Amino acid sequence: MVSRAKDFFVTYNGKDEPWATWIAATLEAAGYTTTIQAWDFRPGDNFMAAMDHALTTCRHTLGVLSPDYLTSLFTRAEWTAAYRQTLLGKTRGFVPVRVAECDVAPLLGPLVYIDLVDVEEAEARDRLLAGVAERTARPSGGPRYPGGPRP
Repeated sequence: MVSRAKDFFVTYNGKDEPWATWIAATLEAAGYTTTIQAWDFRPGDNFMAAMDHALTTCRHTLGVLSPDYLTSLFTRAEWTAAYRQTLLGKTRGFVPVRVAECDVAPLLGPLVYIDLVDVEEAEARDRLLAGVAERTARPSGGPRYPGGPRP
């Protein structure tokens, strides 16, 4: 049985599983499809093969950035593989989502991340969904004219 490609593979450190599952549930509630270890990798599965399949078949890999994520050897393998896909032309192959204060690795520094640090749930949901959207929402009515006399 061939599985259909999913929108997002959510990669995270085990200590950040509450964030990862909230992110996946939020994306799924908005109509996206996800692959996440907590829900999709079952006892007896080949973990490395499942990771490889998710990295290969999902349209985007979403990394849950925290100090634990950035210092883990296992998640480093995941984000570097996803980032390599970006460098080879996969559009937004790796989308970082920062959930805790952390120094982003030098290679990840140039990537714009979705920042969920210290915001309420509604704001976090809005930021996440705006960040993963294919297009940026434009302000209604256009931006305010920046010239003219100052009050």
